[in-house]
This record gives sequence, C-alpha cells and structure tokens, in this order.
Amino acid sequence: MPVRRRPPKPKTSGTAGLRWEQAADIRRRLVRIARAVGFRHVDPRRLVAVRTYGSRANALARIWGLSPIFQQALRLPALYVVEVMIPAFDRLSRAEQDRVLIHELLHVPITFSGSLRPEQSRHFRTHHTVSRLYRLYLANRRRA
Repeated sequence: MPVRRRPPKPKTSGTAGLRWEQAADIRRRLVRIARAVGFRHVDPRRLVAVRTYGSRANALARIWGLSPIFQQALRLPALYVVEVMIPAFDRLSRAEQDRVLIHELLHVPITFSGSLRPEQSRHFRTHHTVSRLYRLYLANRRRA
C-alpha cells in the first residue's frame, strides 16, 4: 500500500504571524540621540517607534517614511516610523542598539519630507559616520 503524504503547509505571507507594538522607550532613545548629535531636522512629534515580532526579515531595524504622495492624499504631515525587530534587536548590547538607531536616523533627509536617503549614496558613509555620531552622542547625551 503506498504511503500517503500530507500536502505541505502553506507558507505564511503578508502580515500573517507578525505583531507590532508601540515602543515608547525606543522613541525616547531616538529623540535623545537626535538631539545629542545635532539632528535638528528630526521632528520628535512626527517620529514613531514600534517593535515587530515574528518578522523573518534579515534586519535589526528599519525606517519607514510616509511618502509625499500619501501625505498629500491623506492630508498628513511627513512621518517616520522606526521599526526594531524582536528578538534580534534585543540581543544587541545597548551600545550596538544605539548605533543601529543612529544608522536608521541617518536615512532621514535634512528636508524631513517623508522620503528616505538611500544606503548606496556617495554621501551616505555608514560605518564611519555612525562611529563618529556615536562618539558625539556619548559626549553630549547628558545634555540631551
């Protein structure tokens, strides 16, 4: 008698299995970092942070901007959401988490328009810039 095989389970796609929650503590850290490193263009009132559970993305964090077309259609100002992936982000040391948050803030353009600065830009020198800004943050964080 032939062995009957079960059909494979369908892979989840889209938002199935994902869960988000507001991350007020991460938002406070982002605001503190932005102030300490002199990112005056980052408006704390229009910056949101969330924790994402269940993502299979190969990222520690990412930033999302509300693009100008949606701003105009929905009559909303420019907004940015910084998403941290749990548990990957939580496994990092506090210093590495701060570096990741600095990296994400570097994607916000001076115009704070809702668009994002790309990684592959000649003006986007990630490693050295993050290191320099992290040292500046450490020097100024008491005042921020």
